[in-house]
Amino acid sequence: MSHKKTGFKSLNISLISIKQRFNWGYALLFILFVCLSSAIASCNSELINNSLAKTQNAPSNLTRVVRIGHQRFGALFYLKAKGSLERRLAKMGWSVEWTEFAAGPPILEAIGKGKIDLGYAGVAPPIFAQSDGVPFVYIANDSALPGSIGIIVPEDSPIRTLADLKGKKIAATRKTAGHYLLIRALTQGGLELKDVQFVDLPPPTAQQAFVRGEVDAWAIWQPFLAQLQETMPVHFLTNSDGLMNDRNFYLASRSFASEFPDIVKIVMGETRQMATWITKNTEPAAEFISARRGMKITTAIMLTKSRRYDVLPIQDRAVEEQQRIAEIFFRLGLLPDRIWIEDVIWKQKLDL
Repeated sequence: MSHKKTGFKSLNISLISIKQRFNWGYALLFILFVCLSSAIASCNSELINNSLAKTQNAPSNLTRVVRIGHQRFGALFYLKAKGSLERRLAKMGWSVEWTEFAAGPPILEAIGKGKIDLGYAGVAPPIFAQSDGVPFVYIANDSALPGSIGIIVPEDSPIRTLADLKGKKIAATRKTAGHYLLIRALTQGGLELKDVQFVDLPPPTAQQAFVRGEVDAWAIWQPFLAQLQETMPVHFLTNSDGLMNDRNFYLASRSFASEFPDIVKIVMGETRQMATWITKNTEPAAEFISARRGMKITTAIMLTKSRRYDVLPIQDRAVEEQQRIAEIFFRLGLLPDRIWIEDVIWKQKLDL
């Protein structure tokens, strides 16, 4: 009897011992699971935090940027304000960055330094840029504008003819259409650049010098010319009519045009639509430029109506005219070597 009890008690103790061992095993497994889970969670948390830190600290490469240089007037200036290019490119993961320049030479300089991708300039800046080795291509041009550049003196100046400019201080911006017009006009007056004091100034600075009487004459284009006439009477020694065609060009970095031709085409397409709108809506366009530039509405209307806003695939005639200008610069020693405009014409077909 006692043996049975002892056996039962031993069996019971054994069962309790086994249960305890199982419980301890579960406990150990549970503790191990918790530790592993905590370690994994800690690792995951650290990875997530590190990933977030890297994402926050690294620059975003999700959106590409097309950088466009524009001047104080023209279709690109209106396009910037309209915002239609931004809306169209945003669907493709692109944004637009705009930079304003006072003249064409710094636009080409910015292209050469990789600061902008596309720009807009007159006849002379791209010629000098090509000579300097700037890697760019001509994308499109607008229509020629005879008479849109002038050489002026104050209304009360004793200078009345081009020949009277001999020995005088003439402000112009080097490597621009104003520079080229001055060369052509001096030739017409029987003079050369060496016969005058050429003062190289950007348009805003040149205007101040002209108003203060620090220079005797100024070779300048629109809209600076029209804005000056609002406040100061001037006498025209000549304008560009018959001496040159004031034509502007749309230009692009060679590498950008090669890598992203579709973006170039979209920019040009939107620019042409903007140019068409300006042509058909001259008064609203004039009101816009008047408000943005602090210009009299009558002056703005005159400028808007006198200008042809269009965007054309590079024309053979434009290339030929550029080549003639380049030859003149070369003969005068302003270019170290002869250049060929055809070498920097974009070969892609531009459907406009």
